[in-house]
Amino acid sequence: MFQEFFSRSTLLAWPLAGLLLSVTFFVGVLAFVFLGLRDRRHVHDLASLPFDAEETVAEPAATAAIRIGRINQS
Repeated sequence: MFQEFFSRSTLLAWPLAGLLLSVTFFVGVLAFVFLGLRDRRHVHDLASLPFDAEETVAEPAATAAIRIGRINQS
């Protein structure tokens, strides 16, 4: 019964396309992790990104509003 319904449905291509896209993305991420991150210096550079002193830290919105006088500091 379901075979007859799915054989005539034109919408069956969309779930298959989504599955193919998801599997391709997953395999790509796995390939990057296992093949692209073999250099220990590159992994160390990526791991130290949050602590990099060269970049400026974004100021929180509330602190910026206090600094420019939009919020009362009482």
